[in-house]
Amino acid sequence: MIFSAVCLVGMVFAILSTVIWFKKKNIIEAVTMGVIMWFFAHIFASMGLFVIDRYTVSRAGAGAALICGAVLGLVLFLDKGKFFRKRHTVGHEFSVKDMLIPIIIAVLAIPFVSQKNYFFGMGQDEGVYQTQAILFMNGDTKRQKTLEEYYDLTTEQEREAFAYNAKHHLAGFDIQPEDYPDTVYDRSKGPASGIIHGIPTYSSLLATWGKLFGMEHMQDFETILYVCLIFLMYFISRNMKLKETTAACVCAASALAPVVIWVAKSSLTEMLLALIPAVFLYFMTDEDYPEHKWLSVIPVAVFGCYHVSLYTMIPMFVMIYGGMYVFTRQRQFAVLLPVTIAGYFASYLMMRHVQPMYTMNNYSPLFVGGITVHDITTVVIIGSAAAFAASLIFIAVVKKRTKQNFNPARFTRKASESKLFRNLLRVMLIIPAAFIAVKALLSFDSWEYLNHLTLWGFAGCTGLILFPLGLILAFVNVKFFAERQQRLVLFIMFFYCILVYSAFLRYQIQHYYYYSRYLAPFIPVAVLFCASAADRFGGKLLIPVTAVGLLYIAPFDAYLMGHKDDSRIEWSILEDIADFGGENDCIVISPKYTTKLWLPVRSMTGAKVVPEDENDAGQIDRLAARYGRVLVLTEKMMDDEDFSIMYSNRMHSIEDDLNHRGRIVPFSKHFITYDDDIRIYSYDKYRFMYTAAGDYAKMSGVSGLETYFCWTDSEEAQIECGLYPGDYDVTLELGCEMPLEAMGVNEVKVTMLLNGKEIGTDTITAENNGQPLHFSADEEQVREGENILTICCPLWKAALSNPVDTRELGVPVKSVRFSSAA
Repeated sequence: MIFSAVCLVGMVFAILSTVIWFKKKNIIEAVTMGVIMWFFAHIFASMGLFVIDRYTVSRAGAGAALICGAVLGLVLFLDKGKFFRKRHTVGHEFSVKDMLIPIIIAVLAIPFVSQKNYFFGMGQDEGVYQTQAILFMNGDTKRQKTLEEYYDLTTEQEREAFAYNAKHHLAGFDIQPEDYPDTVYDRSKGPASGIIHGIPTYSSLLATWGKLFGMEHMQDFETILYVCLIFLMYFISRNMKLKETTAACVCAASALAPVVIWVAKSSLTEMLLALIPAVFLYFMTDEDYPEHKWLSVIPVAVFGCYHVSLYTMIPMFVMIYGGMYVFTRQRQFAVLLPVTIAGYFASYLMMRHVQPMYTMNNYSPLFVGGITVHDITTVVIIGSAAAFAASLIFIAVVKKRTKQNFNPARFTRKASESKLFRNLLRVMLIIPAAFIAVKALLSFDSWEYLNHLTLWGFAGCTGLILFPLGLILAFVNVKFFAERQQRLVLFIMFFYCILVYSAFLRYQIQHYYYYSRYLAPFIPVAVLFCASAADRFGGKLLIPVTAVGLLYIAPFDAYLMGHKDDSRIEWSILEDIADFGGENDCIVISPKYTTKLWLPVRSMTGAKVVPEDENDAGQIDRLAARYGRVLVLTEKMMDDEDFSIMYSNRMHSIEDDLNHRGRIVPFSKHFITYDDDIRIYSYDKYRFMYTAAGDYAKMSGVSGLETYFCWTDSEEAQIECGLYPGDYDVTLELGCEMPLEAMGVNEVKVTMLLNGKEIGTDTITAENNGQPLHFSADEEQVREGENILTICCPLWKAALSNPVDTRELGVPVKSVRFSSAA
């Protein structure tokens, strides 16, 4: 409840900040930006906590609220109280009519993304983020996570098998090799210790949402981000003075791109990543506050706390800030240029500190000319220093050559009239496209090769027609983009995010939909650029072009709307599994389910989890002796009388059907569903831990279960136990204190028998009331297999403590544990 209130307060602070700041905006626009800023604040807060390794879900929520509160205080200070001197929010528009386009499109589009994917598990980014979030929700928040069960194992064979499973069955649990560069990774924690794959700020958002609304709803905030993206496309269209029909086409084409829908249904970083260039473009095109384009650095900073791919995009931000400084000579851009480069370097250091192996391995495209992972930090330092120095020299040169009567509008007009400048822009369109075309022709072997080109993917996601049409119109009428600084920013973003990206950064999409997610952050940029190029023709051209494109992608969208993808187990089944097992239990998990369930089950139950070794016949017996109670999580039927079934269900795994794809663009037409049995068994032959909650059926002479314990109601209550011969220390854990004073006694003696033979007596007194009782059994008293444990205690009238209770009771039994005597 407190956590929910803190998050709500943070959101309110964020919205108030933007409402007060953006006085000239429609209040719906200001509120939308406030919602986005709360997500950005959460990323900042969680990244700071990850860097110092003090993250918890609650701290991240509180940190986001503190950031939003600090921003609100700063905004109020700068506003000098003007906001409160006006009646309500005078100065804001509150016209729903002005926002009908994004509202209608959002309402129509939400059903396409409302049905989210199930849980996936380790082995793929989506499942790794989900798993990390589950660990966060259950308090496992340290950077490096050690599977402590490794140290409980006593033989070298057991440890080797455990370490092998951790390394090979937990893809995404990064265990740093011995020859890897020294980082924050602590090798002394052993071979079963690793850091979860990816930058965890996204998992932090999943965990926050899961804590607020339940684990199965952790990715529902993707729908909010999706709606915000639709509204952002409309706001940017208005900033750029595009026609209303163009704005509507931009919103619809961006919202209904199949890859965008697929990403919004998943738990992947790309939906929020799509907001980053969109928010950047929003601030850079905002003419209501031209002096506040420095706000565009906020999404760049968020990028630096969110995703390692910032290094691939930093040249674009540098180009834009440098170009804008040339065209405007405004000081804000002279500051932003070096600050962005310095911010990138800080981002690299933070990410390397939080997840070193993931961060440095993602720089593999730079591993050329003998550069390896051992050199990449040096390369980043030298490159950042050189770029920073170059930016300062660039600013100094431009400033020195700036005339006192410099006029940005006149400079822009001269540039747009310059044939040389216009041809330069055309060359920027031609060279990447020509490179792709030549490379494709030289490597062509089938249509399947061509339809997996990244550039073709952008065309397909925008409906096939809009993209090439916009590209042609932009080439023919490149002056349109040269005439205004806003359009030049969009032009550079299209050039880099679409053309350079498709030519040099990601030439092909391996398969749809999973790898096509890399298109999602830039599809809105492609749509905006192409629609802008066609804007002068109005609805007569854009409406039919967009409509035909939407008709082409409609079957794919319709299928996505009604089906889940990339799922391995329903959330409800995962929650069911968590009801079995506790911190005193051991769960043996079959190889089939190790990848998807090992870490979440371990985190949710608190139990020790050990992968099944099918070649080790004595594994379960040893684990039973070590931990007390053993459960087996498996797909197999276990008919052996030593096992009793506790849970059974069928779960569904869903993935893309690569044999049923679109011919023109290989969007998946069908997802394959597999059914698998999942069962939980209790191992009963040798059990060394018996709990009232889990083994009530094995008990006699007891009253009804009271949550996690039960009272004996016979002077000789019994528990059926499966043991093998040996000397044991027997511990009886009580469920509560006994009301000795109400009973009128100073002590209660409890005697325990094993197979009819006394194994000791212990006494409950005021000093140890509620504490465990201890007994000892010798090997000759223990039978192989089934044994009867008898708890002997005089009964007392419960009415002495509770007048309405008519029972006669003995002692409150929570659990009995057999531990091998030293």
